[in-house]
Amino acid sequence: MISSIVLKFTENADLNLPTSGITVFVGPNNSGKSLVLKELEMAYQTHPFPTGLKILKDYEVVWPSIDELTEKFLGLEKFAEPNMPVDQVALDKITPGGGLERSIMNKRGIIEIARDKNDKNWWATQFLRWGVLRLDGRSRFNLTNDQSTGDLLAAPQNVLAHLFQDETARAKVRSWVFDAFQKHFVVDPTGGGTLRIRLSDSAPLADEQSLNLQARDYHREATYIKDASDGVQAFTGIATAVLSGEYHTILIDEPEAFLHPPLAKKLGKQLATSATERNGALMASTHSADFLMGCVQASKAVRVVRLEYFEGKSRGRMVDPTQLEKLFKRPLLRSTNVISGLFYDGVVVTESDNDRAFYAEIFYRLTRNLAEAPSVLFINAQNKQTIRDVVGPLRQFGVPAVAIPDIDIIKDGGGVWTGWLNVAHIPNARHGGLATDRASIKALFEGAGHDMKLGGVGLLDGPDKDAADDLFDALKEYGIFVVRTGELERWLPAVGAQGKKTDWVVDMLERLGSDPADAGYVHPAQGDVWDFMRSIIEWIKNPARRGMP
Repeated sequence: MISSIVLKFTENADLNLPTSGITVFVGPNNSGKSLVLKELEMAYQTHPFPTGLKILKDYEVVWPSIDELTEKFLGLEKFAEPNMPVDQVALDKITPGGGLERSIMNKRGIIEIARDKNDKNWWATQFLRWGVLRLDGRSRFNLTNDQSTGDLLAAPQNVLAHLFQDETARAKVRSWVFDAFQKHFVVDPTGGGTLRIRLSDSAPLADEQSLNLQARDYHREATYIKDASDGVQAFTGIATAVLSGEYHTILIDEPEAFLHPPLAKKLGKQLATSATERNGALMASTHSADFLMGCVQASKAVRVVRLEYFEGKSRGRMVDPTQLEKLFKRPLLRSTNVISGLFYDGVVVTESDNDRAFYAEIFYRLTRNLAEAPSVLFINAQNKQTIRDVVGPLRQFGVPAVAIPDIDIIKDGGGVWTGWLNVAHIPNARHGGLATDRASIKALFEGAGHDMKLGGVGLLDGPDKDAADDLFDALKEYGIFVVRTGELERWLPAVGAQGKKTDWVVDMLERLGSDPADAGYVHPAQGDVWDFMRSIIEWIKNPARRGMP
């Protein structure tokens, strides 16, 4: 199979990815996840190497030895046909839609290409392509269509005919389906030349391919697959397609479509396990943290590749598997749904759930009519210090993660302050100067004689206020957006929200209004929290943003 691929980007160096095992592409919508799979399939089908590809730059193949080729491929009876000349071989595969593709090739030509290793594109498009399966969302429900029985004494011509004849493959599909739905997968042959999928509460009969009265009653009582839910059809269709052939490479786009989260997790685990058992490759694009978790449960060697594309700028980064494992193990990160951040343009991390609810509403009002708004996930840590524990891993994974601490961040001296600078990837050369600035600004606030959280930079005058703003501007460059008004409750004073913490947020959201058509609805304006959120959006959108590793 293809041993590695090279992906190209505008904003970072090429990414060279091994393809064996499990590779999961994540990222926001239109980031290139599905495109990678389409272009890879095109590379398997187009000779010479296709031009004009947007993300796939090159690939390398695994070349077998001549002995391996003779033993594993050319010597198998499955490649022989009656009356076929001894110097020819038939290569074929069953397509997901039900048909059979076949090519008659010259054995000598195959051996010569493998011996010389001088035309990887020919090898991929003429030989390796027979072990590649790509599934996309548009064809998902066609995978469970009725199919022709055909001649049961000849080679199967479609997926269901293959499963009807292959007890081992049928048993694997049955195992997947039963694990998911507690229903028994059976191939119903009672349709008079047509095979169809049914799901039964009862285990198959001892002679499950019989057409006698008992068998007919059994199939009559079972559920026809087209009468099942979308999720059942999608899961079952994927299982039948994947397990109906000896595929070395499976490309699957949004496998979680139509599946509830627990089923997406089960499917991820099943697909990853199958790829591992076959020593093959599973490459999937997904928006589902549950599907990703299922893959990780099946294998610790899952490669996660995060892609970004915005306003003509593209980025790609492979997530460190060790860091990914830590992400799933840490209770704090699991509880804050950090893993979902992999699928957004950016993440905003706040001190508490009250902060999260308020800032998310401000973002919604600013962007609800903007066609080019980034997708942003708002999550809360447990306090100011744990913001860093969430932002750090996300940035390591290539996710633009914003921290919103209250102004009392400047009380954090020593190692705590250095921790903020490190998690924001502020160069070490700037640490000394920023530490000095922090201590000076803290002293200014203490000299003012007021609680900095109740007045923010407004408590300072002239040059002192400018100095504080300079410090916070420096942090903002690197994605740390300090609340300069002091704390959450100091925003939008004209709205008149009362109370503290949860009481303030509840009152504020109520006063902001819910219907844009109402006279009392608070629309975005200039200044205050509106400009604060605009600056956060610009940092997330900026491909040249600072603060990313």
